Amino acid sequence: MYAAQMFTKLMTRLGHETYYVQGGDWGAIIASDMATLFPQRILGVHLNMLGVPTASFYYLSRVAVGYVFPSLIFDSSDLWKVYPVFDRLALLWEEMGYAHLHSTKPDTLGVGLTNDPAGLAAWILEKFSTWTSFSKLDEQKGNMQALTAKFTLDELLTNVMIYWVTETITPSMRFYKEYWRSQAEQDIVRYYGVVVPSGYAAFPEDIMVCPRNLARHRYTNLVHYTDMPRGGHFAAFEEPQLFAEDVIKFVKAVESLSASTREEL
Repeated sequence: MYAAQMFTKLMTRLGHETYYVQGGDWGAIIASDMATLFPQRILGVHLNMLGVPTASFYYLSRVAVGYVFPSLIFDSSDLWKVYPVFDRLALLWEEMGYAHLHSTKPDTLGVGLTNDPAGLAAWILEKFSTWTSFSKLDEQKGNMQALTAKFTLDELLTNVMIYWVTETITPSMRFYKEYWRSQAEQDIVRYYGVVVPSGYAAFPEDIMVCPRNLARHRYTNLVHYTDMPRGGHFAAFEEPQLFAEDVIKFVKAVESLSASTREEL
């Protein structure tokens, strides 16, 4: 929530009163918060990560009913995004250990990573080797070819060096702790929907791919949903052309809707 307020203040200082926002990972959370808190300023929000609280009654009830009667809950093309549900949950359990450490012991972990460049590189680059292709997760782990399948070593080193030379890995991890300990943040997700025009690019190799009907629960004005042909968690980095084309397509769709509304008035 506080990050959303800061970015909104930044846009005001830059002279922009209304604008589109786009985000993935933490950017998706911040962009969604901006759209929730300042809907009058956000023309549209485009996301390439769309998380649904897996512990919520809404999610669990629909997954449970869909387990028995899938066609009642999900489109047939979306079933793979949820089932087999235990495999999906096991994947989250296996891959989110880092987030638990970030959320509980960021300063302890930060001491080691701030003082050891090899450790910092290992901590960051492990995600680039596995989060680009979850369908081949076992093959990706510790595989240098997997690491460079989508990125050059120079690109990866640049990413690591941003944290190393600025000594910002610790505050970047504190972000997790501050978010999960904020009751205001949890209330925003639990009680408030996103009403501005929303779009979602569903990259098939991301850690979680949200089906249409679950997406519409929070993003009540979902005007754009694309099943992307390839790509994982780092969408803009992995598939910049596909990513950019979908953002442009979303903006055009929203502008077209806005023009139609003005004509009706």
